[in-house]
Amino acid sequence: MFQRKKWSVFILVVLVLGAFHLPVSRAADPVTIEWWTVDSEEYSEQVQRDMAKQFEAENPDIKINVTVLPEDGFTDKMTTTLGAGQGAPDVAFFWDNNWFPQALDLTPYLKDSKDVTPDIYFPGNWKTRALWQDKVIGLPLGVGANFVMYNKDLFDKAKVPYPSADWTTDDYLKLVAQLNDPASKRWGGDRPRGPFRAIWYNYGAFPYSDDSMKVDGYLNSAESVAAYTWLWDLVNTNATPTPADLDVLSKAGTGPVDLFLAGRLAMATLNQGHMLNAAKAGINFGIVPEPKGPGKERFVNGWSLTVSIWKGSKHPDEAWKFLSYWAGPKGQKFLMDNGNLIPSIPPILGTYKNAGTDYARSFFDVLKLKHVAEWDNAHPCKGTVLRAAQDAWDLIMLGKIKRDEIKAKLDSLVAPAQKELDACRARLGG
Repeated sequence: MFQRKKWSVFILVVLVLGAFHLPVSRAADPVTIEWWTVDSEEYSEQVQRDMAKQFEAENPDIKINVTVLPEDGFTDKMTTTLGAGQGAPDVAFFWDNNWFPQALDLTPYLKDSKDVTPDIYFPGNWKTRALWQDKVIGLPLGVGANFVMYNKDLFDKAKVPYPSADWTTDDYLKLVAQLNDPASKRWGGDRPRGPFRAIWYNYGAFPYSDDSMKVDGYLNSAESVAAYTWLWDLVNTNATPTPADLDVLSKAGTGPVDLFLAGRLAMATLNQGHMLNAAKAGINFGIVPEPKGPGKERFVNGWSLTVSIWKGSKHPDEAWKFLSYWAGPKGQKFLMDNGNLIPSIPPILGTYKNAGTDYARSFFDVLKLKHVAEWDNAHPCKGTVLRAAQDAWDLIMLGKIKRDEIKAKLDSLVAPAQKELDACRARLGG
């Protein structure tokens, strides 16, 4: 009897003690998100790794595995893995439009998001980098744009008034000639990088019809002839570097930005990275949009980078948390404060340390203009058509065509350009 009581007490003690040691379910391991990125002047590898650590601290249930690749290697690996449908990262840059079909549609996430919504971004960047077909395939990270930078000291020395934001292409011609100084080996300005960018669109000139069916009446329209004629007039001021000049200088490691920083270009079409370099170098400069033509709208050659989630991600919810952090207010502010990113979110951009400077305010105004990419993204055959029409550009740049021959030359290029447009449209399914 005593033995049974002893065992009963023992069992009772075990049960009581066990009540204080009930098994507790172990916390789940953090979900790991694969993030592929690149090192750049805007955000170094270390800055991005630091941003990932900050995200992890705020989201301990998610770990970010950062893979930094060179740009060429990034493009090759993304193309290969997306094409194979396996091995792609959860989150990455989707800077090639051919990758967009492999991006996750973010529309459902945006409906439930309070901090990251379409209206927080610059409209031009949202339209051109987040939207594709009827989907939201990514978020716009950072902004960039071309504009004309002018050296105030050189203008002052020449006693020439600074250009205003509403200046015209005719104004540009006059200023280039006034500021040119061969004795000092200084050019008044530079030339556009190619046709049918901001200045052509400012003339109201487009390479083919909006429905992508017709070249005649567009490539050779009165507006297009006027834009090409303006280029001819610019070349014949003899106040800009020739292709041969730039070829020699590029071999010596000198491009337009180097010439501008060295005081050898009074005006140059540059971008926000060059703006930051000029500020660091102590250059006394100003910024204006590319000059307007007689068209009804004013355009800017602006851009942003699309960052997306691969639709094959096994952890889309966690990937969205990181993506919306990276390209949302917190991440873009971190990259701005610790790197050189110019955010695509106006309220964050307003906290930029030099936001009060004249050049920064002018740059912000440029970003509000209509983007060239709004037309270009909707017309993927543009590059093919322009290659067929390259002769007009080359002959003018090399000084091998007369001014009154421009219209006839463009007329002669309509047929080959139309052939390329038709072939491109067929490749894209009509």
